[in-house]
Parts: sequence; structure tokens; C-alpha cells
Amino acid sequence: MRAISISSLRGLDIDQWAFITLLATIFSITFSIALGQLFAGITFLLFLVGWVRGRIALCVPAVLWLVVAFVVVAVATSWRGGGGSGLLGRTGKLLWFVLIPVTASLADRPTRAGKAIWAFLFGCLVLAVKDLVRNPFQAWRNPQPDFLTSLIDKGSMTDGQMLMLGLVVGVWFVLGPLKEGRRPAGWTVGLLVTVGAGLLIGFKRGSWFCAMLLVGAVLLTNFRWRAWLMLVVITAAFFSLPPVQTRMGQLKRELNMDGGGRLTMWCRVAPFLIHERPEGVGYGCLTNRMMRYACRKVEANRNHLHANWAQVLVETGWLGLAIYLLWMGKALVDGVRWVGLTRAGPSGERLAATAVFLMLAGLLLNGLVEYNFGDTELMFIYAVVMGLVGGGVEFRLAAARFLRKNS
Repeated sequence: MRAISISSLRGLDIDQWAFITLLATIFSITFSIALGQLFAGITFLLFLVGWVRGRIALCVPAVLWLVVAFVVVAVATSWRGGGGSGLLGRTGKLLWFVLIPVTASLADRPTRAGKAIWAFLFGCLVLAVKDLVRNPFQAWRNPQPDFLTSLIDKGSMTDGQMLMLGLVVGVWFVLGPLKEGRRPAGWTVGLLVTVGAGLLIGFKRGSWFCAMLLVGAVLLTNFRWRAWLMLVVITAAFFSLPPVQTRMGQLKRELNMDGGGRLTMWCRVAPFLIHERPEGVGYGCLTNRMMRYACRKVEANRNHLHANWAQVLVETGWLGLAIYLLWMGKALVDGVRWVGLTRAGPSGERLAATAVFLMLAGLLLNGLVEYNFGDTELMFIYAVVMGLVGGGVEFRLAAARFLRKNS
């Protein structure tokens, strides 16, 4: 990479500075919510100044109007369910979806979309190293009741999903060039291995399964039998590890209707609460007391239902769920559309478009068994991914209009 001098930085305009801080946001939110929010705030201020001055063109993806509709419903239900006191605390994180138009406006060309994805991957590398060092050390210092159990307990749902996305995108960035007869950079393999190790040590089963499904889909649709065989061998080796077998054995509780885990929440708690309150209990208002009122056997100290669809339904009612499903469906359709529009474009843009689609698919797939829609760090990634899709589609459509006009 070319070194950046102080004089070259001084020559940057506000659009370029805003994009740099956006990259810093994407990079840092993977491992530090405080840094991510700081850089996001700076990005938004620079974006506003640049837009007012006419230096940044505003791009508003159509999906944003579904976001606005959902926010209106979420705020209304939260007000009704919890009153005005604490309303901002319950709903304030929804404001970060402003990153959708900000990202679409700043990452308005394929090269910038590619840089945004690399910023995310390098952030995942930092997160993986952090978890590989911190989790075993903390488990070693306080092995309650034993080292392995303590190590499993140190795993974070947020970290697991971040690293799952990083692994899937990393695999695509390594195998994509190979498919086109190009050799990927050697250091990308090291990055991929490190991120994979971080995902393993987090012991989040949902993220493991999502990674396997998406990587398997990449291999099955783009590569020949040798790649499929490699996936089978790696998967078999993975599940043969004693810690993995221990973690998988704990699934029995989750699959027991009366075990207090996910199946209890989805089949007993959610139906009871939505029957009692079809309009929803209020966004951010669900408590463990409500859950235990619905079913005494539900696990203690939980205030979410381990699934986006269940949480959105219970908190915002049938209307909120309908808007949420339309929103995510529209985002997926736009992601597929961008991938389709890049088929005749440069290989770098095709790689970026497919990587972003895989990230969106990973978030939604993991959201079937985890409540990642209410996690601030992952909401940043939702917003950035949808912004990249919106900007990518608009770029392709603008290019097509230009070609028709000048043909």
C-alpha cells in the first residue's frame, strides 16, 4: 500500500475525510463499541457539513423508508409499554441506522466498497487476536468450575457473529481470486486462519453453523468437488475436537421444550406474550420477569428471546414484525440485485458485491437463532451493509444510464 504523507492528507476534501472516518468506524466497531460510536459521530458530522456545502451527493436507498416505518412503530410501542422515562435509552440505538444513507453516499463507487470490506476484515483480525489472548487467560485465572467451562462462558455472542462474518468474507476473498485464476495475497490466508481460530474459541454454536452453511454455499456454487471434499474434511476435523463435542452436547437443553432455553422461549414464551399483547409489549421493554411469567422454566437473567423474529414480534407486535420482514426482504432483494448487476463489471466489484451479500445473509441467518438486531455493534454492521448495497446498486444503475445516453 502506498504511504500517506501529511501533505497528502491536508489536500483531502471533506468527502474523503468523511470516508476515512467511515472506514475507522467499520474497523473499530468490531472490537470497541466506544471507538466505533466516536468515529461514527465524527463521520456523521463531516457528512452533514459536506452535504450542506454540496460536496457530498446524498444517496437514499429505498430500504431506508422501511427503516423509518419500523422506527416509528418501535418508538410508539416503547412509549406505550414503558412510558416517556427511559425512552431514549430503549430506542436510541435505532438512530445508528442513519449510517445507511451515510454509507451509501460515501461508499458510492466499487473501490470504496472494497476498502470498507477490508476495514471490517482487519477489525475482525484485531477482535480475533483479542479473544485468543483474553478468553484463555481469564479462564485460566478463574477456572470455575473448570477451565473448559469457564472458557466457554467467556465467549461473546457479538464477537462470535462478527468473526463468523469475517470468516465467511475472508474465505470468499481467498477463494474468489482463485476461481478467476489469480493468486490471493499470502497474508490473507494468515488473516483467515486467525479469524477462524477466534471464532472457534468463542464457542458460539449458532455462529459456527452459519459459517459452515455460508462457506459451504460458496464452495458448492462456485467450485468443484475438490473444494467440497476439503470442506467435508475440515468440518469433520472441527467436530472431532473435544471442546467442540462438549459444546455440541449442550444442545440437548436448547432443544428441550421444558429446558428453559430457546425452544421454551420460542414455543411457550413468545406465543403467550403475543397473545396477551398483540400490539407488542414495547420495543426494549421485554424483561425477564415477563418471560418467567409466561413460563417459569425459562432461564434466569435473560431479557431477550434469542431470535430476531421472536423478539421483534413480542416487542413491536404483528405490525412491527410485518415491517421488519419487508425491510429485511427488501435488503436481501437489493443485495441479490447488486450481485447480478456486477456480473459484467470488474472482478473487484463482483467480489465486493458478493462479500457484502454474504455478510447480510450471515446476519439474517444467525438472527434466526440469536437476537442480533438489538445489539448495537451488530446494528452498525447491518446499517453499513445495507448502505453498501444501496450505494452499489445506485452506482451500477447510474453507469447503465450513462452508457445508454452515450451509446
